[in-house]
Amino acid sequence: MLFLPLAARSADDTRPPAISDVRSTQRGGQVHIEARITDETGVLMATCHHRSGGGRWLDAPMTKNDYDDTFKVSFAGGPDTEYWIDSSDLLGNGPSTYGAAAKPVAVGTSSPKEAQAQRETPEPPKRREHRPVKVASKAGPPVIDHRKPGATLPEGKEVTLRARVRGDAAIAFSGVFLRKQGESGPGTRLALSRVEGESYEAKIPADKAHGNVEYLLAAKDENGKQSFGGDGSPSTWFAISFKPIQQGVVEQAFRFAVNPPARVRPGRSLTVRAQITGPGDEPSVPGKAQVLWRGGDGQEQVTDMQPDATGGLGGFKAELPPQTAGAVYYQVVACEPSGSKCAVSTGSKRKWHAVAIAAAPGAKAAAIDAASSKAPGSLPE
Repeated sequence: MLFLPLAARSADDTRPPAISDVRSTQRGGQVHIEARITDETGVLMATCHHRSGGGRWLDAPMTKNDYDDTFKVSFAGGPDTEYWIDSSDLLGNGPSTYGAAAKPVAVGTSSPKEAQAQRETPEPPKRREHRPVKVASKAGPPVIDHRKPGATLPEGKEVTLRARVRGDAAIAFSGVFLRKQGESGPGTRLALSRVEGESYEAKIPADKAHGNVEYLLAAKDENGKQSFGGDGSPSTWFAISFKPIQQGVVEQAFRFAVNPPARVRPGRSLTVRAQITGPGDEPSVPGKAQVLWRGGDGQEQVTDMQPDATGGLGGFKAELPPQTAGAVYYQVVACEPSGSKCAVSTGSKRKWHAVAIAAAPGAKAAAIDAASSKAPGSLPE
């Protein structure tokens, strides 16, 4: 019941965030800036643009406090540092600004000259109402788990993104923001819809499936706490690429998301994880998944993969035994229950994922080009 009123209010929100109570200080070679940024739907991003001595502008994402609407950022700077702030909300409204590149704010001043951050249409004053004091909830914000598609995707074909979204309170809003790689701002907002339980899906439409794009997941609970799902950090957008489909290339029976580590220390096992799903609109998973691999001795081996609940729909994992220094090469192969159709994670039975087995960083496994003797015959060359 709490979800419906909030969803209705969010749909009516057409105004960007409001930026107020901005404070900046400089000490010890560091500049510290904080601002109160509020929005009816929720703040997607806040960025502080700064420079010193009239140099080029640098961008620094601002981080929200857990229990209030204060956003903060710190960076290296001196008394000659100047800055401005912009912010957009979860519906893509914005950006609103505090200052501007043409009229920046000097560190230590309380407001920009001739420019004040405000919503596009000022609200009329409201009669003060006595409301109970809001006590910050100790519950955490929503948690978003997602793995991006691992391979290059076919251009002009719809792509389904899958994620797990869970929280201590009911999820009131979830979405995916999509933009061309290299652009700034929130881009286009896609619906991230609940399928069942904690499983959510979003679809990148076919007309957006071109070139290099990036996306960021977002969720907000009924208490107003929000979080973002990025690539390694909440503010890092996932990057994916779409390529034209080559003539004569047959689409595989399954799609894979595999992210092999670059390096594993000698004597430690290698955990192989993959998300494997059917290419159609109806979610499907393979009847069997295996890892074909070869270690330092060059001998090919097969290890069955087991379902991995933490990997979402189609999640599988397998544990490869510890290896000595060198490299491990592997492919993930998935087949329909009948075994009539199979697919390989690298797109070809001659290509392999390569993982260096080394004690020190920087080691890189050399690529190999050799067909697996244990691969099903139906796999593409």
